[in-house]
Amino acid sequence: MTTARAVVVSEPGVLAVTEVGLRALGARDVLVRTLFSGVSTGTDKWVMQGRFTWRNLRFPLVPGYQRSGIVEAVGDEVTTVVVGQHVVATESADFTGASAAWGAHTSLAVTAEDEVYDATGVLPERAALIISGQVGYNAASRIIDAGENRVVVYGDGIIGASGALAARARGFAVLLVGRHTDRLGPLAALGIRTARSGAESVRAVRDWQPTAVIDTVQNEAAFDEYVDSLPPVTGQIVYSGHSPDGVTAWADMERLQKRELTASFVSGWERARIEGTLDRMRDGSMPLELLAGPPPRTASEIAATMTEVLAGTVRPVATVLDWRALH
Repeated sequence: MTTARAVVVSEPGVLAVTEVGLRALGARDVLVRTLFSGVSTGTDKWVMQGRFTWRNLRFPLVPGYQRSGIVEAVGDEVTTVVVGQHVVATESADFTGASAAWGAHTSLAVTAEDEVYDATGVLPERAALIISGQVGYNAASRIIDAGENRVVVYGDGIIGASGALAARARGFAVLLVGRHTDRLGPLAALGIRTARSGAESVRAVRDWQPTAVIDTVQNEAAFDEYVDSLPPVTGQIVYSGHSPDGVTAWADMERLQKRELTASFVSGWERARIEGTLDRMRDGSMPLELLAGPPPRTASEIAATMTEVLAGTVRPVATVLDWRALH
């Protein structure tokens, strides 16, 4: 049986980097050896804590839903990728001894052909953040282009950063509001205008006079700050993120209705959006790897980083795990 090293969460809150077995390759399967896997600090945390309610979690599990790598083998009926090709992969097949909750944080995994995408020409570290990037790309794509869009993005994590970069790639003027000075600095270095949450952001958003908001924090304080700055009737809000623990509302519906604002909600991924995001990564519009800290490379370093994710204490905007030494 083929084996791999993977982040395995044996029960909520308990993890280790250990060996797992892989199932045999099916006719429409692709075996991808991971170069880098991208961390979703929100979703990965909730999965590892057992709090992600959109999916039936079965422990032990391997978390993660985005990785870049090289095709090692393909099933007899695979036609879209070939051995040796650089690809990104999303959901893995279940492992021997662990379920895949989507299962990307692993050195090697079997993935269905329709969850594998050509990443030729994209830096592997950048490509590893493909789904986080696609969430931001999706959010920015929902904004109706009125010609003079001024967008405020709330949240200085990887989803907020992706939304800001994707909105700028569409030609919009962008202001990003975040809580962490050490995250705002790298974003500013990429040319994104930033403001720190609090008195600074209240003034900045008022002066910015936004036409649209991408809200990745989704709380009452953020809503109160931006809602009255949006123009009545034409103002737009895109909610981009997951709310665990049964949260049912984070906005005042009466205020939305009185101002006749448009609200959009985004989630998940699909081929057209992933391919569009890869195009943005190829042309340099979404250099997300520049927002990541040094990638952990050993089993102990990867376990330590994922323990920080579990605790919600990871500091960089983006986090990428390097699996090359664990092949």
